[in-house]
Amino acid sequence: MDKNIKIVWILTIITSLLMIGGQSYWLYNQYNFSALEYMQTLHKRILEAEEEEADIRFRNRQIGAEPLRSMAMNLSGWTSMKEDSINRPEPKTATTLTFYYLNNEKMDSVDIEKLIQEKSDSIIVRDTFRTENVSTEILFSASTLYTLQISHPFRESLLDSLLQSEGIRMTNFQREVIDTTLWKGSYVPFREGLVHKMKVIYPYNPLKREVVTGEVSIPLSPLLKQMAWQLVGSLILMLLLIICLTYQLHTIMEQRKVDELRKSFVNTMIHELKRPVQTLKMCIAFLNNKPMRTDEQMMDAVVQDAIFELDNLSAYLNKVRELTRADNECTILSIRSFDLSGTIEKLIRLNNAPAHKVVRFETRFSEQPLWVMADPVHIANCLSNLIENAVKYSGSEVCISIMASLENNRLHLEIKDNGIGIPQQEQSRVFEKFYRAQNIPDANLPGIGLGLSYVKLMVEAHNGTIRLQSQPGKGTTFIIEIPQ
Repeated sequence: MDKNIKIVWILTIITSLLMIGGQSYWLYNQYNFSALEYMQTLHKRILEAEEEEADIRFRNRQIGAEPLRSMAMNLSGWTSMKEDSINRPEPKTATTLTFYYLNNEKMDSVDIEKLIQEKSDSIIVRDTFRTENVSTEILFSASTLYTLQISHPFRESLLDSLLQSEGIRMTNFQREVIDTTLWKGSYVPFREGLVHKMKVIYPYNPLKREVVTGEVSIPLSPLLKQMAWQLVGSLILMLLLIICLTYQLHTIMEQRKVDELRKSFVNTMIHELKRPVQTLKMCIAFLNNKPMRTDEQMMDAVVQDAIFELDNLSAYLNKVRELTRADNECTILSIRSFDLSGTIEKLIRLNNAPAHKVVRFETRFSEQPLWVMADPVHIANCLSNLIENAVKYSGSEVCISIMASLENNRLHLEIKDNGIGIPQQEQSRVFEKFYRAQNIPDANLPGIGLGLSYVKLMVEAHNGTIRLQSQPGKGTTFIIEIPQ
């Protein structure tokens, strides 16, 4: 059984770790995917800010920038056909951009094509760029950025202010000249720990391969909002998994506990049944002695003791039945008037204390006899349980004090001992089924934690109450009150 439980424990833990690990890995991938999606959305906003930055510089140009009034551009190009790997013709377009500069005249009053054909000395070639497979729209935009850079150079502060107005904070601005021509802004995602970042590249002058780079950190809050339902669902799933596995383990442990209690219950029953059986053997042995049968008074006492022990035996079997009954079943009592003081004296007289212990009783009754209305069998069994516990959980010298009285139509019982006592933190649990205190000096002492549970059950069946007062090392007092 222990080996099987250990295997189940190990498999359960491994399964839990695998499930939680798998769910965490899925969430991690979802987080990365959400970050990449957010980067795409964020980069669109950055591109819009870059276009706005160029528009602002262009509007300033329209106000009047003299150097640009003497600039011109000429496009010339050709198209050829080449074959790819599957022998399909593929067009190839090459374009040459030439920027001219006139020192003496303004461009709007000069025919640039005529000056080029005439190879006029007044026209100066400023820059020439050769491109392949680039659309006219892109070339026009790149040419505009080229001329803008001459009259209104790019400023990081302008772009940064536009980005901040959109709630985007870019850091580590750097101007660079790259090896390849970048016609449009792009980004490169990367990560520092769990923080996603993107390196933004903005070609403010594509023809000259001049770019500015910066870093943008991806905030966590929008990603969590985007993943809110996924996070909630995953947490609920993992919580349900943990609850189910915990319940499974709890059920297994309870089953193990029940198996152990079953074994202990059988041993305890054998132990508990020894006392009444031994007493009955003594009574039968007396009755078998013919000379002693002539003493009628002694004969009556033996018969009464035999009847009492038979009642105790029957009560013990009833106790077992009461403790194993369903919670919704009612306890059936046989209420009648009886002498409680006489019952207590019989219990004291028939007490079978261990040979290594000296047991001393002290009794105090408000009246003799003490007539009460209750179930005599169950009350006697309750007192027997409390006396046996006092003897069992005490030292070699046991002192048990029993006090009984009738006060205000209530039976008041106190059973006090000088035993080991019950710790404060355990006093609220001693009446639970199968609970045994942790401070028991000898773990081999018989018992399965049913005695006090039975006592409480019977007292409450009489509409009474039971409480205890105890200090470790100073003994325990049980106080029972039953209405009359």
